[in-house]
Amino acid sequence: MKLIVHQLQRHGTDVLEIRLRHPQGQALPPWSAGAHLRLQLPVSDGQWLERHYSLLGAEGAAEEYRIAVLLDPASRGGSRWIHEQLAAGQAIDVDGPFDSFPLQTEQGRTVLVAGGIGITPMHAMAHALNAAGQPFELHYLARSEDRLVLLDELRALSHAQLHLHVGANPPALEALLGTFSAGASLHACGPVPLLNALRERAADLGWPGAALHFESFGARSQPGDRPIRVHLAQSGIAVEVQPGTSILDALIAADAFVAYDCKRGECGQCHSRVLEGSPLHRDVCLSPAQRAEGLCTCVGWASTESLTLDL
Repeated sequence: MKLIVHQLQRHGTDVLEIRLRHPQGQALPPWSAGAHLRLQLPVSDGQWLERHYSLLGAEGAAEEYRIAVLLDPASRGGSRWIHEQLAAGQAIDVDGPFDSFPLQTEQGRTVLVAGGIGITPMHAMAHALNAAGQPFELHYLARSEDRLVLLDELRALSHAQLHLHVGANPPALEALLGTFSAGASLHACGPVPLLNALRERAADLGWPGAALHFESFGARSQPGDRPIRVHLAQSGIAVEVQPGTSILDALIAADAFVAYDCKRGECGQCHSRVLEGSPLHRDVCLSPAQRAEGLCTCVGWASTESLTLDL
């Protein structure tokens, strides 16, 4: 569907909030906390990028959708185009909402953790819990105070215990998580290292996997990444993969037969066995045994110049 950019609002220097409405003012499809939209961005002549952004605010029927986009210094066009080119009154292609990260709670302690722009789905979950009269903890991590956004709205939620953690060093996760108690749940969104650290410490503190719910930022290249060559042992295909392109996308472009779903390292559907080479793991879903055997091709990389996959 095509929606109109009704309003743009800056939060600090790096976050832009976009409010989208129906061109004829009609009500938009209802949504649930944790849902996201898929935007088609015309970044250049004939070139389009697909990007996913979590919805902000109160779930349910809406006259407008709210999303917030962080300007990524390593942007391949998506966030940069939004920050530099998107204007009020512009029409944009939008799909969804999609409920890929639903709020799942029981009658127990509820903990929300947001790392940076990971506050976006947590913002919606916080509103949903508050509307239900359910007390909860929200831990918001950011490198500096100017990166803490939407605080006025969060502080207005009467059932929230809001904890702000500012600085380059993460808080003590043992104190943040605490020992698991029956009915407790953890929802977290942020960079992969934070989510992996939460998962590892939660396991040490007795949290079962069913109580942990994560959403990551998806594939992100790292400064030290080098081009790699991926060999598929079964099909005989060899693919050159450049930093900034996921192994999975490169295989799809080469017409290789691969399974996948989330493309964010959260579901494990694209897990592939590694026959040769040293993988770098950037998922938030694989067990140690699965990592010892292979990697998620949607977000994983390699420390060696080549990988051989059992595909």
